Amino acid sequence: MALTTGMDAQAAPKWRERFFSFSPAKIIAVGGVVFVAWLVIVPLAALFFTAFSEDTIYGPGDFTFDNFINAYTQWHLLKLFWNSLVFAGGAGVLTLVMGGFVAWAVERTDMPGREVFHSLTLLSFALPGLLTTMAWMLILSPNVGWVNSLLKIALGTEVAPLNIYSMSGMIWVLSAHYFPLAYLLLGPAFRSLDVRMEEAAYMSGARTMQITRRVTMPMMRPAILSTLLLLFIRGIESFEVPRLIGNPARIEVFTTDIQAAIRGSQPELGTASALSITLLIMCIVSVWLYRRSTRNAEAFATITGKGYKPTRMKLGVWRWPLCAVMGLLFAFALGLPVATLIWQSLFIKPTLPFMAGAGEMTWDNYAFVLGYPIFADAVKTSVSLGAMSATIIVGLAFLLAWVAQRAIPRFGWMVDLLAFLPIAFPSIIVGASILFAYLLLPIPVYNTIWILLIAYLTLYMPYGMRFASGGLVQIHKELEEAAHTSGASYGQVFRRILLPLLIPVALSAWIYIFVLAVRELGASIMLTGPGTHVLGTISLTMWEEGGSYGAVCALGVIQILPLIAIVAVLRWLEHRIQNTESQ
Repeated sequence: MALTTGMDAQAAPKWRERFFSFSPAKIIAVGGVVFVAWLVIVPLAALFFTAFSEDTIYGPGDFTFDNFINAYTQWHLLKLFWNSLVFAGGAGVLTLVMGGFVAWAVERTDMPGREVFHSLTLLSFALPGLLTTMAWMLILSPNVGWVNSLLKIALGTEVAPLNIYSMSGMIWVLSAHYFPLAYLLLGPAFRSLDVRMEEAAYMSGARTMQITRRVTMPMMRPAILSTLLLLFIRGIESFEVPRLIGNPARIEVFTTDIQAAIRGSQPELGTASALSITLLIMCIVSVWLYRRSTRNAEAFATITGKGYKPTRMKLGVWRWPLCAVMGLLFAFALGLPVATLIWQSLFIKPTLPFMAGAGEMTWDNYAFVLGYPIFADAVKTSVSLGAMSATIIVGLAFLLAWVAQRAIPRFGWMVDLLAFLPIAFPSIIVGASILFAYLLLPIPVYNTIWILLIAYLTLYMPYGMRFASGGLVQIHKELEEAAHTSGASYGQVFRRILLPLLIPVALSAWIYIFVLAVRELGASIMLTGPGTHVLGTISLTMWEEGGSYGAVCALGVIQILPLIAIVAVLRWLEHRIQNTESQ
């Protein structure tokens, strides 16, 4: 052991010496770090510069604090702050409860159908938040919601018993869309939880509630806190739900107020920047709490070298009832909006499903969408942006992960933090800050596809980094050191050792980022113009123009089906990886 340690100590300086010596591979690595730093730092600098500059018809003017005075000396700010906290906090808690329940049932019990429910959670990522929000409005709107119509008939009342245009409606819609994310975050923690600790408590005479409170929950604390904080961040930065449901209900939050200030008839860029800084600080604090809550997660570890084997709870006669409850949850939260989109896409006006007088089904909505003047351009732009974003991010992320973990591990946390930092930037702020930056810089990308690509790269770099870091950490560096000792160059090591081992992870990362980019809206709505269109913005435009609801639903179905197929491929790849590892 002493000999090995001594050799490692001698090898470390040589490794760093080799990295800092000249070679094309190292120049590419440094260039990648600089490029990511440009993506993150430039829009942030532009955001702060605009916040402290006077608004003029010619652009940012003299230095001033007036933007902060205008933004923070009104009672309206307190309303924004309170609405944002209630919305994000309420949605975070409800999403955590729903996702935690699914994670417990799928990962800890012998409930039948676990594989089906796991696959459904992956497929849910193919549903853009904009389309699910529209679907819930068609379900629970007091005027056109078909569930409200059925309830009014059943109760014999003229007043709709449910109202989606409320804070509780906003919280439910966001939670119904995000609870699969909570499942995917909590699932691994439940999967690795050793049930023998709970069995020992049962043998000691403890009751179920006591075991849950004093054994299970303490062991799950890091995962629960980190998931809750991440869901809170997602709620704070949410744009689709506040835009479509909050605006008609006069429930304003930071994201909608920022968008209104920038896209108004008289843009208030300075005020919008001042508001963005507050929202940015809230998200950064949340990310800091998130990382702090997971810092000492090893203290709660239950997997050790002492023969750990996860087991499932035997439910006995409760297996099928739990499966039925789970099926109802997915049918209501996931199946209902999808079925509504498909049904409504076959009718011109809102109709009651399977009721007499619903009207004649028609394919006219699909014909209208396919013939929409900018539809083909929007599809081409969205797919191109998704493919370019996924390809560039996967390449950059694996390069940065190698730099952080292999080349300069002592300072690797700085590279990792740089790539992870945009997770704290709401998409609406990324769009706004990039807009400010490239209006100021002499780089002609405004109103082109390239400014959207810059925004997507900034937004989704953290996700690519998490995939890359997780994949690279499983490959011991001694494989690379042995290859270098045999005279292999960095390019040969990457091409013949790392790349074959990382292909499954890279494919999963590519598909995941592609789906996220195709369904993106928050940054796109700030950056699209007369010459650029994406699927999210034309869906929102068609909805808010008050045209045919059926046409919007048809557009949603056309958008969802290919994404579901892509996520199905991701599921197939996951199976292949699991089967390969088991062999």
